[in-house]
Amino acid sequence: MEMIEFQEKIKKALQEYGGSEMTVRISKVRKNNGHILTGVSMYKPGSNITPTLYIDDYLKRYEEGITFGEIMKDIIYMLENYAIDRELDISFFTEWDRAKRRIVYRLINAEKNEELLKEVPYIPFMDLAIVFYYLMGDKSMGNASIMIHKKHLAVWEVEEKSLYDVAVKNTHKMLPYAIQNISQLMRDVLFENIGKQMGEKGCTDKECVEEITDRMMEQLSPIHQQVNMYVLSNNSRYYGAACILYKDLLRKFAESHDADIYILPSSVHEMILLPDRGGEDPVKLAEMVRDVNDTQLSPEEVLSDSVYYYDRKSGEIRMLQSEQKAADAAVTA
Repeated sequence: MEMIEFQEKIKKALQEYGGSEMTVRISKVRKNNGHILTGVSMYKPGSNITPTLYIDDYLKRYEEGITFGEIMKDIIYMLENYAIDRELDISFFTEWDRAKRRIVYRLINAEKNEELLKEVPYIPFMDLAIVFYYLMGDKSMGNASIMIHKKHLAVWEVEEKSLYDVAVKNTHKMLPYAIQNISQLMRDVLFENIGKQMGEKGCTDKECVEEITDRMMEQLSPIHQQVNMYVLSNNSRYYGAACILYKDLLRKFAESHDADIYILPSSVHEMILLPDRGGEDPVKLAEMVRDVNDTQLSPEEVLSDSVYYYDRKSGEIRMLQSEQKAADAAVTA
């Protein structure tokens, strides 16, 4: 079934469910890296905001044999569970003195977001771009945010410099960083998954879960247990790759490991930090990054295929691929 037919089928079903007072809208939403998703929204009387639910995965499930009734039951539950039955005071966003308190930044790929960057203020950063968001404070909205566009700057009558200055102050305070050894991260994931599975079977003995987790970690190869990689993200693990911009973070990390640092973009949500001990091959590291991007991430989660390098002496980050391309060009010439 084509998406157009599927979305109209959903729209009709929602309209029949909601009645004449409910307005159902289908929209195409441009996500990170130019990825386009199809969203459905139900506008309730008395509310000036509504969540948007993306239905692309539902089409895949429908084609795989899930009934339309089951899909609609899930869609209705999601829309009603996260609906906001009230009017939202949006003055927090229209007034600069209030809005500036919650403006933060993120890192996205510049080339993949070329069209978006025509509409939003941004700061170039190697092959990436620093873009800005208003982070919603309502916990019921999770990681909800509003992307800052050039038209917002016109309303606020502020320059990009002011936007960047407040974002620098806010981001590390509102989204503090977390660095975790990848072996510990593997253990945490195992612990969570084992605990979930045992909980489903009615067993919630934490000591038992700990014992099983430790036993599984012992069975992993010594290479995995001793790998010298660290995952850097923010406390929400959402667009945490931007943490590499935090003042003095990389300097302190490099000093604590007495080494320069390879920086591998795991996704828009996190970076992998690898202390340079002299045995790393930048070409193989780049191949690893590309493989993860191609096979493990959704299109909107990809940050870059590049590998970066933090030099303790200069205190700067550089992109290794650009140096390699320049060297290759010189050899060819």
